[in-house]
Amino acid sequence: MNSPTRWLRSLTLAILWPALAPAAAPVPPDAIIEQKGEFHVKWMPKAFTSNPTLEMTVFSELTAYGRTLPEVTAAQPVYFVAHDEGYHPMGDIIAEHPPLPAELERSVYAALADRGFLPAADAAHPPGLALFFFWGSHNAFDQDQAGMFPELNVRQILERATLVGGRAYTRKLGQEFEFGSALPDHSVKQDYLRYQAAHDLYYVVVSAYDFAGLAHGERKLAWRTTMTVNANGVSMRESLPVLVATGSFYFGRESSEPVAIRRDVHRGAVKLGPLHILDEDVRLAADSAKTK
Repeated sequence: MNSPTRWLRSLTLAILWPALAPAAAPVPPDAIIEQKGEFHVKWMPKAFTSNPTLEMTVFSELTAYGRTLPEVTAAQPVYFVAHDEGYHPMGDIIAEHPPLPAELERSVYAALADRGFLPAADAAHPPGLALFFFWGSHNAFDQDQAGMFPELNVRQILERATLVGGRAYTRKLGQEFEFGSALPDHSVKQDYLRYQAAHDLYYVVVSAYDFAGLAHGERKLAWRTTMTVNANGVSMRESLPVLVATGSFYFGRESSEPVAIRRDVHRGAVKLGPLHILDEDVRLAADSAKTK
């Protein structure tokens, strides 16, 4: 295929792709719950329910250096210093009400402590890692904007795809734009991930570097965990703490591919519902559910 034809196909798919992605959030079997002897699906919009279901993803990767580090546990903690790089809105910028940095920092520190990562508070516990985290939103274009700016629309979808599933997932989605006729695997999980990349989301990224290396000017990444939550009908302030708590199991661990998770949250109370994980191989995540 010559490059002008491929370019035209890419632009056409860029305009049509939001329509090709699921129009409504995919409803996996796990979302069907039993109540009063009958099965039903939650149809009420999230903004009007007291216990909305959050659609989340977690993707965590270790570097070659990170794989040489011992497993962190509560009995064998690792100490860190951390820097909050702040709120980073991306995509179509809209008015939002982000959490106060101190609020999110408390959530991140609590999640890290659950995994055995503790602040280096004194000389007896020197830091082994330097953690950097940032957070924000990545909002999608509406259909009119997507039609007016198709190339930018593609770029922003692929940016969200990187937050959802890392570079490998971004390449996969990029191939869908380039070779539109090869469209995809419509399994529950893949539709879920595609929906996440096509729509507004909130995210948190936590990166861990070797502290001694940074002290000598060397950026030696150990691991990075990226978490997203669909922003429809929920605020950043209520959903980010749940996202961080849910994704904390993967801090310092490798997920190998994006993990798709649904979880209820009860508004007005600090109470999390059970995890519903859409992955085929869920042994690690299932173990995490038992500890929550």
